[in-house]
Amino acid sequence: MIKILAVLSIFWANTALSTNHQFSDFFNSLESLKANFTQTTFNETGALIQTTSGTLAFQRPAQIHWHTTSPNEQILLLNNNELWLIDTELEQASLQQTQDLSQTPLHWLINKPNTLKNPPTFSYNKRGVDWYTTQTLKFGFKGGLLHAISFENELGQTILITFDQLNTQPNINPNIFKLRLDPSFDVVR
Repeated sequence: MIKILAVLSIFWANTALSTNHQFSDFFNSLESLKANFTQTTFNETGALIQTTSGTLAFQRPAQIHWHTTSPNEQILLLNNNELWLIDTELEQASLQQTQDLSQTPLHWLINKPNTLKNPPTFSYNKRGVDWYTTQTLKFGFKGGLLHAISFENELGQTILITFDQLNTQPNINPNIFKLRLDPSFDVVR
């Protein structure tokens, strides 16, 4: 009986250690990524407010193309130090103030965990998803890949972003990260 308990404790320790490294292993090795996403927003009582979907393309050091296709087309474009919100329906592009991104999911894509203090730690497993948490963010992993990100916005709403068709070695055209606007767009700086 003691031998069985010893074997189980070693197995559990190895499982916990490998789980704890999953977050760092993924983000430290990540140079680029493409995925589809679904973003759901819930109010403080858990009622669904909105669902959006689209695609994400990311390339280090700091290039993100977050393209919401439904229900309205918008693009969040980060190219090094410029963060643009592009609303195709309104034909408007506005340069966003890039303040402290440390409380946003963008921070973890841009920076590698081995260069940061206090990376997320393994918290729990729910329905086959390993969840890593910071003070404000949760990252869900399934099969060693990023599956979801969850956080609470300034209105107390819970945002859950789930990813599918995630590719960590995609072929990305670098032009996708350049700001290209139709001359009819209003530009707000």
